[in-house]
Amino acid sequence: MLSAGFRSGTHLTHIGDGPMNDELKPWSVTASRISYEDRWIRVRSDDCITADGTVVAPFHVLDYPDWINVIPVMPDGRVLLTREYRHDRGEIVLGLVAGSLEPGDSKTGDAAMAAARRELREETGYEASTFIKLLTSYPNAASQSNMVTSWLALGLSRAGEPSFDPGEKVELLFADLAAILGELQSGAVIMQSMHVAALYAAESWLRIQASEGLK
Repeated sequence: MLSAGFRSGTHLTHIGDGPMNDELKPWSVTASRISYEDRWIRVRSDDCITADGTVVAPFHVLDYPDWINVIPVMPDGRVLLTREYRHDRGEIVLGLVAGSLEPGDSKTGDAAMAAARRELREETGYEASTFIKLLTSYPNAASQSNMVTSWLALGLSRAGEPSFDPGEKVELLFADLAAILGELQSGAVIMQSMHVAALYAAESWLRIQASEGLK
């Protein structure tokens, strides 16, 4: 039996006997305050009561801007990746073109696409004729309020040199997508989880397109 209460188009089966019930409900917020805020992040501290009356206070929410990831694909099928120092880990980490939405991105209609186009140009010097939305996901729905949209960028052309932010240093490299996925599975490469999800979504989209092209 398909359960009720999910977004249209989902196909989820309820585990257990009987229909879905209403026990899962949002918490009530009795007080809220901003504990810290700067240009990068805002920490919101909420006092909450769960549906069964349990008090959860404070519950800290990280209010980040929405993010984007971009997977640029060259005409020969290779993908353009980045290597960048990530201070949280203290390591040089392989990843994707990525960044936050900025206020100016909303002027063009689709703010996420505008941010993807801008970040691709700034970090790599490339522009793309086509952007394909692969997926939208929550970085961490438990404690972060933002969403991330991952894009496939096709029809690449070099438009100039990268334009990095102050303190930003990005190394660019081309890689075979299948090889990178194999190294992720083996543990030889460790990447941010949202970038991993985007790479698998890109592989699926490209494989389907190739299959349909053979029909």
